[in-house]
Amino acid sequence: MAWFDTHCHLDFLPFSDELAKHLTEFELHDIQLCMVPAVGPQNWQTVLSLAEHPMLKVGLGYHPCFLERSALLGKPEQLLPQLDTLDQLVYKHRQTLSAWGECGLDGRFPETLAHQEFAFVQQIVAAKKHRLPLLVHSVRLHDRLAQLIKQQQFDVGGIIHGFSGSYTQASRFVDLGFKIGVGGGITWPRSEKTRKALRRLPIDALVLETDAPDMPLYQMTTEHNTPLHLAAIFQCLSELRSESHDQLKHMLWSNSLQVLNLST
Repeated sequence: MAWFDTHCHLDFLPFSDELAKHLTEFELHDIQLCMVPAVGPQNWQTVLSLAEHPMLKVGLGYHPCFLERSALLGKPEQLLPQLDTLDQLVYKHRQTLSAWGECGLDGRFPETLAHQEFAFVQQIVAAKKHRLPLLVHSVRLHDRLAQLIKQQQFDVGGIIHGFSGSYTQASRFVDLGFKIGVGGGITWPRSEKTRKALRRLPIDALVLETDAPDMPLYQMTTEHNTPLHLAAIFQCLSELRSESHDQLKHMLWSNSLQVLNLST
């Protein structure tokens, strides 16, 4: 059975320089599909071009940590030109896209929170219009983020990427139709709360990811994270779960296809 990395930035270094070589290596390790989200205007076109590769699925979005610096100095509405450009780009390339993202909220930057929320709500509305699942960046603001999704009555689902939080928080997202992205964070000793959540969640709520080249695993020996670490993340997850390895791997693959509306 194959692997699906539901969140990795293969347009970033070190992958972008020799992408074909890396994709060949991934295939040799049974990695059949990778989901590559964009982060902002600077890489929308680059990420779109990656869809030419059969094993790569792509999404367009505006990441809360990549909002235009000049717009952050004014009112949140000053982000509208970029968000309108994104909406038009998604409309033009709708058949190429598998998701809207990466977008969301990041509580490490409270000074930009009003702008983050404005951009996120605009993207929820647009993703609902285009019927695209969301790839959601959620850091330290799970409750607020879930509230905004619920307020917009978003019904297309998506993935809460690199989830780190409690069972109650994860369940709230699952109730809203989202899958929980399981990444290298669960390999760290400090992630006991998240591991407890992953132990209790239904199996059909989980997908695997790496966030490569970021989100390092505990005691990682490579300089950058890579989709090749999916097996190590899976091993950590399997130690928390009661399912057999084959059943768990099959469900993770099936869940990934289902949430992104992909056929086998």
